[in-house]
Formats: sequence, C-alpha cells, structure tokens
Amino acid sequence: MRSVRPAPLRKGDVIAVVAPGGPVDPGKLARGLARLSAAGFVPETAEGLLRREGYLAGDDGHRAGQMEWALTLPEARAVMAARGGYGTTRLLPLLDWGKAAARPRLLIGYSDVTAVLAYVSTRLRLPAIHGPMAAADLAGRPDGRAFDAFVRLVGGNVSPREPWGLPCERLRGGAAEGVLAGGCLSVLTALLGTAHEPDFRGALLFLEDVREPSYRIDRMLTQWVQSGRLRKIAGIVAARIAPVRGEEEEEIRRAFASAGKELSVPVWYGFPAGHFHPNYPLPFGVRARIDARGRLFLLESPVAAA
Repeated sequence: MRSVRPAPLRKGDVIAVVAPGGPVDPGKLARGLARLSAAGFVPETAEGLLRREGYLAGDDGHRAGQMEWALTLPEARAVMAARGGYGTTRLLPLLDWGKAAARPRLLIGYSDVTAVLAYVSTRLRLPAIHGPMAAADLAGRPDGRAFDAFVRLVGGNVSPREPWGLPCERLRGGAAEGVLAGGCLSVLTALLGTAHEPDFRGALLFLEDVREPSYRIDRMLTQWVQSGRLRKIAGIVAARIAPVRGEEEEEIRRAFASAGKELSVPVWYGFPAGHFHPNYPLPFGVRARIDARGRLFLLESPVAAA
C-alpha cells in the first residue's frame, strides 16, 4: 500500500508544537519557537505545554490531549515535538490513529518521539520526519546546513539525485535500497512485542541512540535479530553514536557489524542524524538508497507534489 503524502510546508504554515514526553524548559522552548518563526513558519503551542509531573510533561491524559489537538487542528500542516525524554510510548494506545490518518500531516521529532514516527510510518504508511525539535536542538545553535535541509525537505525541494547528509563509513556489504524507517534503538526495542511494534519488512533501517554503553547496544541489536523481525530488511544505516566514558567508538561499530553479519545485510555507520550533532532530517516512510560510496539518496519525497 502506497503511503499518503501530506501537503508540503510553505512559509506562513502552522506547525503545532506538543510535549508528548518529558517536561519542557520554557527558555529553550521560546528560543526554538523563535527559530521556527524566523524560518517563516507559524508555531502554535498546545495548551498546558509547560506542565510538569515528575519526569513527564503532565499525566498521560494531558499529553494525549495535546497530541489529539495537534493531529486534528485544521490549520496545522505539521506536528513537532518540543522535546523527547520519556513518555511517548504510553500515548500510543490512547490516540485515535484512524482519525490522524484521515488528514495526514507531517509528524516531526526524534529520540523518544521514535515511538510515534516508527508506528505511523510503518503501520499507517504515513511519512514522518526524524528531525529537529523546538525545545531541543532548535533551542541551541543547530547546524545551518542541517536546518536548511529540514526546510527544503518539508517543502518538497529535494532531488533524488542529491546526496543527502554526509557520506557514511562502510562496515559490511555495499549498496542497499529500501523504505527509510527506524529511529532511537532503545525506544524501538521497547516496542517489541507490543501492539504498536513497527513493521520493518523492506526497510533501510536507520538506528541511533545516546548515552548507551556498547554492550547495551549489542544487547538490543541481538534482541532484534533473535526476534526475527529484521529478517527482511534491506540494510542498516547507523548514526554516529558517542561512546560512554571508558569505551571506544570501535566497540559500537563492531556491534552493528555483527548484527549485519547475522542478518546478511549491508551496514553503514556515521550518518549525521539524531543525538549526535549535526541532526540532518530523515524522511521515514519513503524509499531511499545508499550507494557503494556511502552516499544516501532520497528517492521519494515525504510530501505531495506542489
């Protein structure tokens, strides 16, 4: 089933900003909203966005209400998470995803927001953007090239002949082509065995994480391999993951290479997205190809033709 493409984002379009996970810092939010406004978008924040309840931005009902508002707001052309943290997986069974699919709009974020991105892009066949968040990277000094890439991507201004991001390092195999999917490895692993587990058949699987020792990355990859859920993926593209203190990045490379060997698929390492700066946006739910030189090409657009 071919995915339904939402309309491209133009200057003046509304982006609904929500907090589906952890509590939001008001200063960071203000800076991120200002950056979105400077880019020509109109950010609209959910009521109670700054609510705090321990490690959550309000209780489950409150955060689900924010998502419901954003997914049904008539003028919103996209929904962006303010930040990640923890809590998004708890909202998956509380939302009417059929209603969301009836009027598709781009869902944007990364980290804990992986739970939503992976579900909607693989189960509902709705494109989603693994990309910047208002009170996270947009609140600091995001890489200018990465933010420009985000604006062009959501606007439908990317050519399939244009290398995307920066070249990756080959760990095993060669070129691979499939539907981009994935996100934060630890969040994806938490979805295994649930009703909202993503379907990665045919995927060019992007994986990233932060502050995870190499043995935990190995353990999560091993769980995915042993589950059998990755038998039909086209390949793995991993982000660069900063090693924890006392470890070398080579240990992380070995974990990904080992998983690729078990699955007999190509593995590439070091795509600049996610928690490791810079954070280039990736469109989930669209076909992409990584060539034998480690260059990624987006073969489709996440938005409809203008």
